[in-house]
Amino acid sequence: MLGLAFGTGLYVQAGGGLTVGEIPATAPVTHGPMRGGSPVYPEQDIPLRFNHGQHLGLGLACARCHTKIGESDKVADFNFPTGAVCDSCHGPQHPRPATEPARCGQCHTRLSEGRVTATLRAPKANLQFSHKNHLAAGANCQSCHGDMSKVRMATVLQLPSEASCLTCHDGRKASSRCATCHPADTNGKLATRSFSDRVMPALVPRGKSSWGAAHDLAFVEDHRGIAKANPSLCAQCHNETFCTDCHAGAVRPMRIHAADYMTTHALDARANTQDCQSCHRMQTDCLACHQRLGMGDGPDAKFGVGSSLRFHPIGWEGPPDSPQSHAFAAQRNIATCASCHTEDSCLACHATTSAAMPGLNVSPHGPGFAASMRCSALAARNHRVCLKCHEPGDPRNECL
Repeated sequence: MLGLAFGTGLYVQAGGGLTVGEIPATAPVTHGPMRGGSPVYPEQDIPLRFNHGQHLGLGLACARCHTKIGESDKVADFNFPTGAVCDSCHGPQHPRPATEPARCGQCHTRLSEGRVTATLRAPKANLQFSHKNHLAAGANCQSCHGDMSKVRMATVLQLPSEASCLTCHDGRKASSRCATCHPADTNGKLATRSFSDRVMPALVPRGKSSWGAAHDLAFVEDHRGIAKANPSLCAQCHNETFCTDCHAGAVRPMRIHAADYMTTHALDARANTQDCQSCHRMQTDCLACHQRLGMGDGPDAKFGVGSSLRFHPIGWEGPPDSPQSHAFAAQRNIATCASCHTEDSCLACHATTSAAMPGLNVSPHGPGFAASMRCSALAARNHRVCLKCHEPGDPRNECL
């Protein structure tokens, strides 16, 4: 029941504490006006005086007041004590006989001229839940609602939090599928917005119990790790098109990079601290821009042959058997090379002289590579790569 981590983690945590997630300032613009409460537990209004601790101290069991809880199998059931149940101890008031004095103010807090002006308002939770099934499985009231002996009026803080649910819904004792308890669409994805109540907050992962997927302001940049480690978690709410809308490179949220990121992006690109290729294609985005600015190795390059400017230091590439600084950089992060150079730059030296793109026959492999297990493994994985430098029929193309 990981979805509770998504829903109730925004407001409710175990132990009765509050955790308010980091909500973007643009939320009202993105989702429209939203009312109070969480995506799972709508805001309640209980204009009553009541003390759970006092009643439990008298030895009353929970089922003495919540009389229908043992047969309740859906959240729409009204499981609050009725006036008739209260009358069994407090005397007849619902309805009140003509000979009985009115004692409405003993429990009700909103009265006008001796009449009750407001009653309980507790919309049903946005869940699929059965008290009957949980009680049959051995759960008790305290398992989900906590120690009520220290509680006066119960609120949404006493409703089950994701922490209490996940103690059983761990994939072993009980299912950990979000849709076990949270409503889902016909395609099996979680219904993150209520269809019947459009001002209800969206179901979004918040808090510490959302398995690392808390959708705070930093998650747009940090989501790659959790998406790779647990893709089925993301798939409970998102389909593949949700990812490709950004990762196709056509559209991206403006907040991914800072406004002046263009002036500093080379640091991240060279250090490989961010995977630029998640959104950008090196040979179209990077190379095209660098060539327009004269930073490539084309005919208009400011760093080309004969230019007074050099991008790489002296000795970056040299004759065979000399130190090759560019080889280390290419093996460490070939993506940075591809931001300025095309494949032809490599083939000009590394291709064999009789290949389709004749080169200088400078081998990038170490001694004895053709007879090594690595050569066979790479050829078996994708033999077409070898044909970039070696023509068909070349003995070196067969790892001999």
